[in-house]
Amino acid sequence: MDALQHRIQALHPRAEALCAALRGEAERVFGAEAAAGCTPKTAVFRLERDPASGADSLVGEWQDEHGHRLGMLVLHPDGGCFGEFDLVRMHPHKPGWFVEAVEAWAGAAGAGAAGHGTDAVCADLRLLAAP
Repeated sequence: MDALQHRIQALHPRAEALCAALRGEAERVFGAEAAAGCTPKTAVFRLERDPASGADSLVGEWQDEHGHRLGMLVLHPDGGCFGEFDLVRMHPHKPGWFVEAVEAWAGAAGAGAAGHGTDAVCADLRLLAAP
């Protein structure tokens, strides 16, 4: 097993938790199909060197049939992670607001609570004022 496959396997539970949070937040507002394709199995992964720490992070991307990015996951070696998945639609309950994407994040594993590096994955919509 090469380094990439080993990292994908080792971080699969964290990637799945991140994807579940992304899907859950999208489904809460737009229904079950809003982010159905947001799973670790449908992402294409690579290792990417973090210039600050010098460590390799696992990066996964979802792309459409034209190769345009639909979303991404970044899983850092310390357990911190971030993900986003494009939704690109008007908010159904907030007139004047456009939902660009859903985002999810968590701090470094075991680093504490109160938003300062908790194991829990949080998610929210990224909103923009409608044009």
